[in-house]
Amino acid sequence: MRSQLPKKTARKDFFVLDVKPAGASSVRQTPEIPAAAAVVTAEAKPRLTGLRVNLGFAEVAYQGKGQFLYFYKRRGTLKSGALRIDRRALVWLILAGACIATSTSIALWKKRQNAVKLALTDAKTGIGGVGRLESGKIITEASDITGEIAQFEGDEKIKDQLMGVLEERKESDKAEEKSANKVQKLQYKVKRGDTLQSVAKKYKVKPESISGSSRLNEFQEISPGQTLSIPTRDGFYYIVKKNERLANILQAHKVTLDKFMTENEHVNIDLLDVGEEIFLPGAKPIRHAEGWLIPVSSRVVTSGYGWRNYPRSAFHKGLDLKAFYVPVRAAKSGTITYSGWLGGYGNAIIVTHDDTYKTLYAHLSRRHVAVGQRVRRGQVLGRTGDTGYSFGPHLHFEISKNGENVNPIKFLKGLRGRSKRR
Repeated sequence: MRSQLPKKTARKDFFVLDVKPAGASSVRQTPEIPAAAAVVTAEAKPRLTGLRVNLGFAEVAYQGKGQFLYFYKRRGTLKSGALRIDRRALVWLILAGACIATSTSIALWKKRQNAVKLALTDAKTGIGGVGRLESGKIITEASDITGEIAQFEGDEKIKDQLMGVLEERKESDKAEEKSANKVQKLQYKVKRGDTLQSVAKKYKVKPESISGSSRLNEFQEISPGQTLSIPTRDGFYYIVKKNERLANILQAHKVTLDKFMTENEHVNIDLLDVGEEIFLPGAKPIRHAEGWLIPVSSRVVTSGYGWRNYPRSAFHKGLDLKAFYVPVRAAKSGTITYSGWLGGYGNAIIVTHDDTYKTLYAHLSRRHVAVGQRVRRGQVLGRTGDTGYSFGPHLHFEISKNGENVNPIKFLKGLRGRSKRR
């Protein structure tokens, strides 16, 4: 089978066309070339007859009178075919190609020539429609460009102002602005009626920033005439204690070294002096963790957390604790965020703990705390009662974590009675 394959030329053609001398009525074909593909007349051939073009992956041969033969290899097999294009179609094809090439060349040339003219036209405006980038004249000399550059720079300044881009400033201005942006410690003298929360709101910082900088303990109330240290941003001023290292202080308060150095450039991070004051940006004073306290002396649960049928079918979001007009104590330290009448819950108090937990004390007969007041764990909030939608003196107690109710049984240890663990 290998001996029957067409002989390849030095040009690595796909085929060799063996044609009989002039006057013969037919053409002898190679075994691999289909009979329909080899069409050669005995007439005199045009000058271009026999012209072959090798494209590497295929080869095309012109046989005269608009007759083309093409050959290509596919999966190791030589394929062939014939294509006829009459003279009129060939002329139109050549004209179409020439028109496309001419049009493309003209379009590219015009685009190149008009690029500058579009910017110089009288109706053309600058960036964002602010001012003209050029005056409209054609720049032919080096001296003409001076005014154009000045106009362009003016337009750029206007654009930068609209875009909020700050222009370059002097080093002295930058230093002054950097100094102004640094945290500062202000002194405030407490007036009558002030609370830690009201002062913090006035200076737009967190209460912990003031209490930490002023060396107040967690539950210390401020009084008229007292002087408070207030930082101009969230965080607090910390006093270095004996044998403390900066790395341990930053790790305990979750402050990165980069943020610390931004506000404390004067501090020698390798050697801290005892009693040295440093600012911890964004940090809060560390309070010792404390457990949860059962809010009433009784440990008996009369109605647990979950679905119940009495006094109506509904999901009970808290615990009912047996309590016959007894003091109610804070289950954990926090801030009073609500103290008043709460519909079916009667007299109620809500305490917020560490921005994560909230506790509700409902059906009270008396309330002893006000909104904004800080309370300690175990501090008396009021007295249990029978107000609101209630069928006897008791305490309705709820706990929410990040806005979702949770079963208080998981937090209060030592309860007994009808408690449901879910």
